[in-house]
Amino acid sequence: MDSEHAAPARPYGPVAADLTGVRVAHRAILADIGRLAGLLAALAAAAEPAAPARAGAIAGYVQRFNEVVRGHHREDRILRPVVLDAVPDAAEAVAGIVGFVADHEALDVLQAECDAAAARFAADPGRHAGSLAGLLAVLRDLLAAHIEAEEQYVLPVIARRVPGAAYAAAQARIRQADRLADPAWSRAWLLSHATEDEARSLVPAGGAAPGVEEPQPGAYAAQASAVFAG
Repeated sequence: MDSEHAAPARPYGPVAADLTGVRVAHRAILADIGRLAGLLAALAAAAEPAAPARAGAIAGYVQRFNEVVRGHHREDRILRPVVLDAVPDAAEAVAGIVGFVADHEALDVLQAECDAAAARFAADPGRHAGSLAGLLAVLRDLLAAHIEAEEQYVLPVIARRVPGAAYAAAQARIRQADRLADPAWSRAWLLSHATEDEARSLVPAGGAAPGVEEPQPGAYAAQASAVFAG
């Protein structure tokens, strides 16, 4: 092979970090917050309030969605030291990470407000659809800006600089620290936004890893239908 045209070696070896999971999670978060905000805006403008059963289903979905997003934030906290270890300019990286920490704090407050508004909506959908719709619209815009910045500034650094083995080890720590109340729902939700190839990467042949609950795509699909199809 002509050495002039050989690809440069990766700084930490040839194996890149597998970012499939985080990319699918970003896609799923943006898709769901968009359709939740749109749904509540439509319900707030409707002449008749949502039926009690559907309002309860919507409120439960909003709260599960927020729990999944909080789990994604916990992943970020575990990954931060891995990124800092890999970048040559730690000061620049720290400055960027401070901005993401501030985003997470704002998101935590807003998501708590959304959860409370969802509970009020379930109890009285005619009265509280508008306030929940407004909060979800703000959450949509904040999540979109945060994820856009992460895709632009953080993921390329991981792809270029973080060794695949270090990233995989961080993912293993994330799974061990997972405190989601309904991890099977979370995995089914994630897979509902994945392509077939991505799903095979996320759930390898032979099923989920030991200690990881199997996803329940049928149950998730029925819940999503009750929420979005009405």
